[in-house]
Amino acid sequence: MKRSKYVQLSLAASVAMAISGCGQAEKTYPVQKKYNFQSVQQCADEKLPVDVCSDAYMAAMAEHRRLAPVYDNQADCDADFVADWCQQDSAGKFIPKLGGFELTADGEVTQSQVDAAKAQLPASEANSGGSGFSGTSLLTGLLIGNMLSSNRSSYFSQPVYRYRDDRGNYGSSTLNQRISQGSTFTKSNQARYGSSYTDSIRSGAKPISVASSTSRGGFGSKASARSGWGGSSSAGRSSS
Repeated sequence: MKRSKYVQLSLAASVAMAISGCGQAEKTYPVQKKYNFQSVQQCADEKLPVDVCSDAYMAAMAEHRRLAPVYDNQADCDADFVADWCQQDSAGKFIPKLGGFELTADGEVTQSQVDAAKAQLPASEANSGGSGFSGTSLLTGLLIGNMLSSNRSSYFSQPVYRYRDDRGNYGSSTLNQRISQGSTFTKSNQARYGSSYTDSIRSGAKPISVASSTSRGGFGSKASARSGWGGSSSAGRSSS
């Protein structure tokens, strides 16, 4: 009789544990941040994983080769970008130099990931904001670094180009950002000989995850990208 009672108690405890395991899912928090880098090294200096930085650069380079506007002469290319910034390709055409890459991290982190990241913070910051995700810059940086390392689909990259606005100020932006500000690139060969270059940019340059545009590989073959890009090193870096 005692043996039967022990078995019943054991079964009851197992059922209780199973029920508790099927409880409410762990709380998650959205994390998003946009970076604008000139080089892989600058990305790594921001404490992002080096392989993430190099893969984001390679994805941006691939998009640059596919979508960068092409011009018959340097003057037309310079007019849309920066004087002496365009370079001639093997076919004798002119294209703007790649000025950097925009890396956008977009994903979710769990409460346990937040707690693990807080454990790496100084006590003064770790104890602020309660048990949730307060969004401090240091905590955000740690969470983004961990998120990007574990999920290659949580970030995407686009090429960035130098340009000069109507007031003569220099800036850096993606082609999509330029188009949203009114640029049409009408002197480019794509616009002159195609249907609509701006429409092709809007449809073809939608950010895609780095996971779908690059393959995992060693960083050695990409090390040359660390020092920067062809052309001036004066382009700024911004984040939002």
